[in-house]
Amino acid sequence: MSIRSVLSAAPLRISFLGGGTDFASYYSRSHGAVLSAAIDKYVYVHLKIHDALFQERYRVSYSTVEHCQRRDEIENDIVRASLELLDIDLPLQISTSADLPANSGLGSSSSFAVALLLALHNLRGESVGASQLAEEACKVEIDILKSPIGKQDQYSAAFGGLNLYEFFADEVVRIEPLSTETPIVKEIFANSSMIWTQQVRKANFVLKDQEERAEKNLDSLSTLKELTYLLRDELKSANPSKFRVGELISSGWRIKQSLSPLILTEEVSALIDEISEMNILGIKLLGAGAGGFVYSLHDNLEKEKDLISTKWSAFLPLIDHQGARILASN
Repeated sequence: MSIRSVLSAAPLRISFLGGGTDFASYYSRSHGAVLSAAIDKYVYVHLKIHDALFQERYRVSYSTVEHCQRRDEIENDIVRASLELLDIDLPLQISTSADLPANSGLGSSSSFAVALLLALHNLRGESVGASQLAEEACKVEIDILKSPIGKQDQYSAAFGGLNLYEFFADEVVRIEPLSTETPIVKEIFANSSMIWTQQVRKANFVLKDQEERAEKNLDSLSTLKELTYLLRDELKSANPSKFRVGELISSGWRIKQSLSPLILTEEVSALIDEISEMNILGIKLLGAGAGGFVYSLHDNLEKEKDLISTKWSAFLPLIDHQGARILASN
């Protein structure tokens, strides 16, 4: 094998509207729709053929380090399932790192799965497209591992950019790219902030509760889907309004809170109230809830940058245009 080392990356994402309609419990009844943007924060995966001099066949490094002789002994679920899916039994060193904390509502587990699958294909000398990467990541997380998650994160990590994703009962996913060069999109991202709640959480317990309420939440999810299309239309309109964009995002957040009582903690609620004292046009907690990042759309972020940096840990997101990519291969 000529390739012995691969470094890959996949972006994290901001989900603006439609989260929850990408679950099979919803799109199997009525197609789902999510509007999201990949951002300039990444999960990285480094693969290296493990030399026979080492005592273990697999070394897997993340928040801990695993030393395993057999593939089925690997405790990291995504690593084990990805190797099984692609039927890879090579001796490997696998390590991962990220620009932001895990479990922070930005789709990091799916970005990891996408980056890992891309690196594994590259290690075997295989070219793979974004659609295949996203589909394989969905198989790993949803079909093999039975995680109670939707399908939006895998597609955002694989494709990058700003897109409307539509999910259908036959498992077809339709992707409508939205221009990132329009004045309205540039204005939105010039006035967007991501404020850290300082709380990390496993999304599964929130999402499992949300899934158990799927029947009860159908009408709310359908309203979220309608808002998603309204946001798409606003971004494509001849006279778009940043104020209208903010209004739609906040409306979606109010509906999202009704999907599960676990989404909003007292601490996060207090933080959102504090942030809202600024000149905010739209606000929401990203991801499943209970922690992570608060996304805010400001009327004039330039006037509030100093206040934000003084009071909170925050960053200003930019759009990633490439999606998952190979950074180095030799």
